[in-house]
Amino acid sequence: MRRQLSRSPPALLVTSTLALLAILLAAAPACAEAPVSLQAPGATLDEVLAIARRLSPDLAARALDTEAAQARVAIAGSLADPTLRITSDEIDRTSGPRQNKMFFTVEQEFPLWGKLDLRRDQANADVARSRADTRVTEAELIEKVKVASAQYYQSDQAIRTTEDLHRVVHDMARVARDRYAQGRGSQLEVYKAEVEITRLATEIVRLETRRRSAAARLNALLARPIDAPLARPVKLRALPSAAALAPDALMQRARAGNPSLAGRDAQIAAAAAGKQLTDKNWYPDVMLKAGAIDRTGNGPNGYLAEIGLRVPLQWGLHEAQQREAAAQVGAAQARRQAQELQIQGELGEFTADLAGSRKTADLIRTQLLPQSQALLRSGVAGYGLGRAELVDVLRAEHDLANLRIELLSAEFDQQRQLAAIERLIGGDL
Repeated sequence: MRRQLSRSPPALLVTSTLALLAILLAAAPACAEAPVSLQAPGATLDEVLAIARRLSPDLAARALDTEAAQARVAIAGSLADPTLRITSDEIDRTSGPRQNKMFFTVEQEFPLWGKLDLRRDQANADVARSRADTRVTEAELIEKVKVASAQYYQSDQAIRTTEDLHRVVHDMARVARDRYAQGRGSQLEVYKAEVEITRLATEIVRLETRRRSAAARLNALLARPIDAPLARPVKLRALPSAAALAPDALMQRARAGNPSLAGRDAQIAAAAAGKQLTDKNWYPDVMLKAGAIDRTGNGPNGYLAEIGLRVPLQWGLHEAQQREAAAQVGAAQARRQAQELQIQGELGEFTADLAGSRKTADLIRTQLLPQSQALLRSGVAGYGLGRAELVDVLRAEHDLANLRIELLSAEFDQQRQLAAIERLIGGDL
């Protein structure tokens, strides 16, 4: 009787400690919110996207390209510089000394038949293409930032989950040592708990390396030093409804908003204007010339006027130019069609992958995690009563932690696939 009384309180303490550990581990949220930094960015996606748009050198270069294209519109609609000629000639005489006369003339070529308007149309199409290229660069940057931010969140939460497990296994090892000291457990249990502690410490080092890598990638996208501090991420973006991810609806949005398709449309417009301009090359331009005659005191001064036409006699040249322009229009249209088919295929692939990732995450969240938590609680209770082995409890804890990591991976896949879909449709869902 005295033996039972002396061992009952430690047994009760061990059981209570294990039950508390099980509750802490099972109830620890896989996506717990972190405090928001007031200085370092990285807590929210909107914050990092604003910084990326403002500081991106690629977007700055694209903006300058568009500015240059806009300047080319004025160039295309302008006449070429006139030609000033100063000519020294002789007055026609049958005898006597040479007498000089001077010609001061200005020549200007005038494109007719709407050629200047067609050149402006070509230049305006180049402006539209440059703007579309800017949107393509911005969409790619936004996708990269979204993926990097989600990866940073995943690695941070994985570390938090593993650290929770590490603390719990530390306490489990302490309980195993207490049980061994009381003669209620074996030394093998202590060794297994210590091995698990070391394994988890190694896993934390690996995860911290992944977090630093994700932080460096995110900082690079924000045009910051790769080791600049980042706030802990708060949460992931909410996923759109299944109805918003219908392939037909997404393809309609892609046709209207995808910047790559807009760029292809601009290329078609530029090629079509170039074809019309080539057709107009069969019609001659006009060269006007006007000037003054200075006879240097050897007669009255005078004036001259001249008109010239560029005669399209090189039939082979103009026909080849027309064939080239027609081929360029056809090629631009074919590239546009190929781009649309590629977008359609990628949308189908990413929406299917997103649906699969969502189902996987739902199964883990609603079924596997509760089942694993129940198994852990049962194992801890059995271990406290001497009806379960420590290795089974550690395995249950390990499985629960792995499920949380798998859930984080599935949530990251969803964010990555959603970012790709939004790049393809040209906007957020």
